[in-house]
Amino acid sequence: MMNWRVLLMSFVRRGNLKSIYKQNLERQYEGTEVTIKCEMQENAMKIFQFHVQNNPKYREFLDSKGFDYHNLKNIIWENIPIITKDDLRKYYPEIKSETYNYTSSGGSTSIPLQYPASKESALFIWPAHWTMQQICGGRPYDKILMLMAYGNVKKTITKRIYHALSNFYTFNSFTMTEKQMENMCELIQNKEIKFIYGYSSAINQFLRFLKIKNIILPLKGIFTTSENKINSSYSLARDYCHCDVFDQYGAHDGDVFAFECEEHAGLHILHDWSTVEVINNEIILTAVKNKAFPFIRYQVGDVSLGEKLITEKCKCGRTLFRLKGISGRNTYFVKDIDGREVSVMLFTYPFDSDYNILQYQVVEENGELRVNFITDKYTKEQLIDLYMPFILSKLKRPVDFMVNQHIYKLPNAKVPLFYKISQ
Repeated sequence: MMNWRVLLMSFVRRGNLKSIYKQNLERQYEGTEVTIKCEMQENAMKIFQFHVQNNPKYREFLDSKGFDYHNLKNIIWENIPIITKDDLRKYYPEIKSETYNYTSSGGSTSIPLQYPASKESALFIWPAHWTMQQICGGRPYDKILMLMAYGNVKKTITKRIYHALSNFYTFNSFTMTEKQMENMCELIQNKEIKFIYGYSSAINQFLRFLKIKNIILPLKGIFTTSENKINSSYSLARDYCHCDVFDQYGAHDGDVFAFECEEHAGLHILHDWSTVEVINNEIILTAVKNKAFPFIRYQVGDVSLGEKLITEKCKCGRTLFRLKGISGRNTYFVKDIDGREVSVMLFTYPFDSDYNILQYQVVEENGELRVNFITDKYTKEQLIDLYMPFILSKLKRPVDFMVNQHIYKLPNAKVPLFYKISQ
């Protein structure tokens, strides 16, 4: 039975969240390898045809690639051009009549993008989270402690109301001081919170704090995201929280949501929302419900640990296709001068919301920290005026800003948010 929060939030969001959640639960165990593959292809082709027929800016992009889309019945999916964030910025192929809200991406890819979402695309996010939480007995809008980025902790009145209705208790993942972690323990006990969701690095810091203080804090489940999973978190969670850790991969710009189950044998993909391809380990996404913006064969910037999707039925019983894992996500700390560890995800908050910054990268060399910005709008001095006060409010160590310098890549060709030059 759904609780009143689901009904109220469905009314506020103008959509049936209960129905989406129910569909996700049922679809986890339905289908065969053949039927799921067919569904993913049909869903992807359907949204492609919609944008070809209704989106002149998307057609302009296809024209620029020399792609003939006039005979839709004879289109070969693999021949459709891959679209990048640069392409989407250049053409900005929005269908305003389909736009429900706007959001932004960047995070671990360090390439900011603001984009619109249609209603179905926007509404699936939290029912997807509930589907994951159900693995360990979670229900919609159970109390959950959120280790969030700075922007989500600094709440407007609207955000405070939303978090209260959602049963979120938020802490800043970039200020994991002993005092904050003590406050987290107290809140979890007093409010009887049973779930934690947040950055892998911040959760690992909290679990190490529990070990150092020898605190037992029983929970039902811990969900990590945005960064590479940290293997030590699994044993720490079992020892000090008596629960399991489940890694989650999501990219709302491609509407992908994938999560570990109790078998920890890959990330289950909710394919009703995103058709996922793996090409030379590169993750390519098609947001099959987003009629406002064509994330079609979209190069999201993430790299798969596997060369292809895992299509076999999982031991847990789910038939959902799986990603083996995600390579090149950021699980890095920088040491402040007082010894405190600060996640490099700190840098995603101020820069991801500025769309005059095309890309950025944090580099550490010989103990010196610098941020390199790719931009044709700002000088170094302007960036210092805009963003240095925020950075220095979180870090005591010196940070330098650079403009349009060399961007470092990993061996897998992914551009990491943080790159350390070893001597």
